Amino acid sequence: MKKRRRRKRRLAKKEKILISVLILVLLLLAAAIAASVFHNKQSRPQEEVRAVWLAYVDFKDLGLHNQNEADFRQNAQAFFDQAEKNSINTVYFHVRAFRDASYPSETFPMSKYIWDKEEAIPYDPLAIMIQLAHKYDMKLHAWLNPYRNHTLDEKILDPAAEASTEEILSCVREVLESYEVDGIHFDDYFYREDSKLPAEEKMSNVNRMVRSVYQQVKACGNHFQFGISPAGNIGYCESIGADVRTWMSEEGYVDYIVPQIYWTDEHSAKWRPKMFTDTLDEWIAANDSNVPLYAGLALYRTGRAEDDDPGWGERSNILAGQIAQLRQKSCGGFALFSAKDFFRKGAQPELENYRRQLEKK
Repeated sequence: MKKRRRRKRRLAKKEKILISVLILVLLLLAAAIAASVFHNKQSRPQEEVRAVWLAYVDFKDLGLHNQNEADFRQNAQAFFDQAEKNSINTVYFHVRAFRDASYPSETFPMSKYIWDKEEAIPYDPLAIMIQLAHKYDMKLHAWLNPYRNHTLDEKILDPAAEASTEEILSCVREVLESYEVDGIHFDDYFYREDSKLPAEEKMSNVNRMVRSVYQQVKACGNHFQFGISPAGNIGYCESIGADVRTWMSEEGYVDYIVPQIYWTDEHSAKWRPKMFTDTLDEWIAANDSNVPLYAGLALYRTGRAEDDDPGWGERSNILAGQIAQLRQKSCGGFALFSAKDFFRKGAQPELENYRRQLEKK
């Protein structure tokens, strides 16, 4: 009788140990699965950015100038139809080209490129563009020229002056606090080429502004993105105050960068054997902090014969090849300049090959 009870106790003890081991194994398995799922989420590549610039020079061609609201909306939708056809997921919409605004602003005059009638514009172009972009499941970044004055001939805002930075910040705040944009975007206009200041001083002045804008954007909401599209030549960027190496190596400047690499490998420049490839490689090498890097691509040059860069007139698969190279080198995407070229007849053979390339994994 006692032996039977001892045997039962031993069996019960073994069962408890076995159950404990099974529970431990299940817990370890669950932890391993959770870690694997987390790793996959973390390592899964972001969606490829496929952007297009909709510039102030496009407004008239796209039927966005001096229209009534119904026609503006209809023409804007025609643009978004083409953007969707070409798999665009991000639009950089020009809201400040010349110290103006492509929306009814309390601070800046209405852009004459979108409305130059005497009476006030009776609708809000930016609100319509945002509404349509989100309807088409696209992001819209408000594109600003920070320093450019009322005309190209006028002296730019002084990048060294606090008043210049404050004016830029006031525009950023106005847009982010009033509209559901997805980000703020700058292009390549900083100091003028004829500035006699040392490059280091120019870059220091611009950097103060860029840091201030980044802080303002994040103060309005951490989900907002701030990116810059500098010129394609790094040396030229630095000569006009765009300190791109710092922007790509230190935090607090940009969330993404889009160098405008508007050349083919057939470009005639003797100092760089393969203009597009070598320039892209230079940007990748300079990107010390792995800031999301997208390449600005020259849709506007496709199908045109050009003496200095004959590739554009000789082939219609240039964009497709450049995108393949961006993917091979793990870049985050691209941006096309510019929107009106979706409708240009000479660009259609190139766009057909571009769309075939996008279908490839």
